[in-house]
Amino acid sequence: MTEHDLSRYVSVVETRVHSHYRDDVVSLGTIAELFGMAGGKLSYMLDGDAGLMRHFENFEFLAPVLDGDYLRVTVSLLAVGNTSRKRLYEAHVVARTAGIGPNPSSGEILAEPILAARAIGFTVTPLANQRLTPPALKGKPKTA
Repeated sequence: MTEHDLSRYVSVVETRVHSHYRDDVVSLGTIAELFGMAGGKLSYMLDGDAGLMRHFENFEFLAPVLDGDYLRVTVSLLAVGNTSRKRLYEAHVVARTAGIGPNPSSGEILAEPILAARAIGFTVTPLANQRLTPPALKGKPKTA
């Protein structure tokens, strides 16, 4: 994978999440879906194409996310190969409503966001689909 300054390639999605479970814990699938949403946005930033998710490694769920929480999902580009892209995915709880204050409408912005989940993921963007990729990062066709 090529080494360049990739720090400008960061995608952020913030949203309120909901649970359908009795204990008000948000489904792990919801977090994975948000990782995909923020990852797709990053793909458009870099390549102008959604690419294809290849796999996640080291997918960790570190703290519960509760019904009504506000999540900030961040995806950062770590490395770029000819067609592969390595990324860091993180989900932080930035605001909470469950158990906060005297009213059902009470909530607060957390002084310190809670890291709820993280993963390393790999995507593939075929060479023919890399229409916006900067030349320094654009994959080179393999020769025989």
